[in-house]
Amino acid sequence: MSIPKGRLVAFTGVSGSGKTSLAIDTLHNEAQLRYLEGLSPFVRQYITQRNRPKVDRILGLGATLAVDQRRLNRNPRSTVATITGIDGHLGLLYSRLPGIGTDSAAAVEDGYLTTAHFDRNTPEGSCADCHGVGGRWQAAEDLIITNPELPLFEGASPWYAKWRSGEHAFVPALAEKRGVDLGRSWQSLPEEFRHCVLHGTGVENIEATVEMTNKNETALVTYTSSQPLRGALAEVERVFVNAQTSSAKQRYLPYMRKQPCGTCDGSGYDQVARSVRFGGLTYPGLLEVEVREVRRWAKRMADELGARQREVGEPLLQDLGRRLGILDRLGLAHLQLSRSAASLSAGELQRTRLAAQLSTELSGIIFVLDEPGTGLHPADKAHLLDIALDLRGAGNTVLLVEHDPELIARADWVIDMGPGAGRLGGEVLVSGPPADVAAHPTSLTGRYLAGRGPRLHRTRRPAGDDTGWVKLHGLRAHNVTADLVSFPANRLTCLTGVSGSGKSSLLGALGSGVEAVLNGTVTDTVREVTGVGEFSWVAVVDQEPLGRTPRSNPATYSKAFDIIRKLFAETDIARGRGVNASWFSFNAAGGGRCESCTGYGRKLVDMHFLPDVWVVCDACEGRRYQPEALDIRYNGLVIDEVLDLTVAEAVQRFSEPRQLAETLGALDRVGLGYLQLGQSATELSGGEAQRLKLASAIQRGAASRKAGLVILDEPVSGLHPSDIQRVVDALDVLLDSGNTVVMAEHDIPAAASADWVIDLGPGAGPSGGAVVAEGTPDDVATADTPTAGFFRRYAAGLPLLAARDGARC
Repeated sequence: MSIPKGRLVAFTGVSGSGKTSLAIDTLHNEAQLRYLEGLSPFVRQYITQRNRPKVDRILGLGATLAVDQRRLNRNPRSTVATITGIDGHLGLLYSRLPGIGTDSAAAVEDGYLTTAHFDRNTPEGSCADCHGVGGRWQAAEDLIITNPELPLFEGASPWYAKWRSGEHAFVPALAEKRGVDLGRSWQSLPEEFRHCVLHGTGVENIEATVEMTNKNETALVTYTSSQPLRGALAEVERVFVNAQTSSAKQRYLPYMRKQPCGTCDGSGYDQVARSVRFGGLTYPGLLEVEVREVRRWAKRMADELGARQREVGEPLLQDLGRRLGILDRLGLAHLQLSRSAASLSAGELQRTRLAAQLSTELSGIIFVLDEPGTGLHPADKAHLLDIALDLRGAGNTVLLVEHDPELIARADWVIDMGPGAGRLGGEVLVSGPPADVAAHPTSLTGRYLAGRGPRLHRTRRPAGDDTGWVKLHGLRAHNVTADLVSFPANRLTCLTGVSGSGKSSLLGALGSGVEAVLNGTVTDTVREVTGVGEFSWVAVVDQEPLGRTPRSNPATYSKAFDIIRKLFAETDIARGRGVNASWFSFNAAGGGRCESCTGYGRKLVDMHFLPDVWVVCDACEGRRYQPEALDIRYNGLVIDEVLDLTVAEAVQRFSEPRQLAETLGALDRVGLGYLQLGQSATELSGGEAQRLKLASAIQRGAASRKAGLVILDEPVSGLHPSDIQRVVDALDVLLDSGNTVVMAEHDIPAAASADWVIDLGPGAGPSGGAVVAEGTPDDVATADTPTAGFFRRYAAGLPLLAARDGARC
């Protein structure tokens, strides 16, 4: 296969066909490895090792810069400013040019400022009281107990779902001492017991016997201890403080909230950064300003520079303006520079990283952009195309992994993968101009490029007089402010609006508000929630990763593997050997797993002065299990062969028992038939992780006797047009079970298929947050909003990308 240099090249194909594997895992990884080979072994030991791509030869490969949607940094200290490098420019401006438009030029006793004074991660720049964190992290009861309608160890608490500390073992002992049944829901347990679990037992000792595996997971260690319980709140804060690394601390942040520091007002900066002003603003004050306002500030400061200051300030302000302009063109003008990476949506975070890469003025680079349009309103996609064309015009090659037919049609060259997904994909169907793909007889992408792709079809369910309504009264969530927002029950509602208009904030307020009613608690985002009498549960289906451990996979996450292990344990051979279902777990010691690799199938080899390398376990040859486990067959398969099945293959193999067949069917229904059951969760994209969660929600909806609320954040982003129909059909399965579905979505065909639309805007950030139109998609299409214009074009069969100018009016 040949890829033309200096062109905009689109990698296309159905979801799972191999686009990212080719563009990121092959081309970009090979380029990175070639660069690393030029570094000294001493330096390379500190760099994460990439696997060598399985390719015979790559010729003509140059330096690459890539933005991969699967590797998103959620470090709580990372902000929009740090990700884009804007913080460095601002630090230089404030340290080199203080005094312009300010009354505090001399903020340091010796009169000398450095960029470190404007970096809260340095001793010079961080607040002496909070050390740059901006406050103190405190454990929160509602983050530890998230589903009080469930038993404590069976879903009520994410803290108790995993062994986070040694105190977990004392809770059953406390329950036995108090005569409490832990099988009951948390909210039904005695108040005194719940108080002890959360706040501790004071001076009262609780005696417990604990069994734990030793460090190498080769033997069990038993010990008995008698001590008071600290309580989950104090225990969370203890292990957080004692965590030695930032990644270790990251494990405990989901159970905590930050209380602002009184000294620095939550900014994390020392007095110098809080007092020096440039252009009338302190450094922390400027970070709290939206990108669009910082652009205006930068232009004004460029005009106010004196003759002596231009030599230093003009280049900095020009580069700063270029970086801010790219953020604006990518639909991120509503963000504050201080906005943390953890608070950004997946699409916003990816585009922020993209802005950092696109800010370079290098030439001859290969830019690899993995679905950069994710989470982008159609009104902003034309700007994305313009940026890609600008990069090409500067002498670069742009490799774009993309699903949008209108963006693909603007490419110079298209590499279409297929014909299917997973094992049915990975083949180059077409490599040529878009017209060649459009003319290909079997390419699904080609059908859409030629205008022959089927339109999304769904029969709407009108909201009539007998429809119930979920109502949020007195809503105050980030930029969303409304006295009343109503959602029809047992209907599909879609939130629309430009990026940053408040869709995610409204989704979050809806979820937390309904959960608060169900749990008998309160929330600070909604004054009152009515109309939830039919609900008994809430499921949030977002694009957050399933986990960081390679032990997690579709089979374990969906609980299908629990059923499969029971089936193997019920075979005659297993019964004869006296083994149970847990014996077949590759996560449990002392069973049938390979102890040489502890069930990973791979080993991490210490290369001393080189990065560590993962190699296939020579004891089990990558099969995860001991020979004794691989002797046992069910339905003609041994346990590791089941994990090698794709979801679609497993559907054909396992028609019984019914629960397993329904679980596998739900995975297949949402378009994950190509995934292997044992595929590591760390290899899944955000969209694939979200569809796994959707499949679990479908199962929960079918099994629950009472209706639930399912909330989805951009469920069809990152999907090929031919796959969107399957997800929309899956949402109807949820409605058929009596549930209510609310989603936020930028995809116009998916939004236009909804029963009810709530359009937010009119702009982003402070300019958004209002309900500017609501009703059926046909009703909203008559409004004067950006989304309404796209609804009209879609209904008329017109291209959406061509609406760029009219949609801005």
